[in-house]
Amino acid sequence: MRKAIYLKLCEIVALGSRVYQPFVAGENQVTPYATIKIMGEDPALENKHGSIWSFSIYIYDSPDSFISLDTLVIAVKGKLNNVTLTTSDSEKFTPEYIKTLEDFWDDARNLFQKRIDFDVGGARK
Repeated sequence: MRKAIYLKLCEIVALGSRVYQPFVAGENQVTPYATIKIMGEDPALENKHGSIWSFSIYIYDSPDSFISLDTLVIAVKGKLNNVTLTTSDSEKFTPEYIKTLEDFWDDARNLFQKRIDFDVGGARK
């Protein structure tokens, strides 16, 4: 699933191929860049045979303006929301946009940050 999300995000020109797994982007990484964090599987409360996989996209940019981050949020939503993706083992999934969190200052990296949350519904295996 992560690879399919990665490939779709790499289509965003402003990100180029600067899309990483959490915690592995270099300390002086060129911005903007994004990370993909898979949250895991939860049961779907309204369906005992269903499940919800959640993931978040974290976007980082230099501390000049949040306007570039806002533009990237729109681009990420456009690439992932209700778009059917295919995993490397040919399973299909369709992320659903849930929310964008507030503006955040990452003091460890000295960068602005936004988080975008998605859910993927499925059947428990």
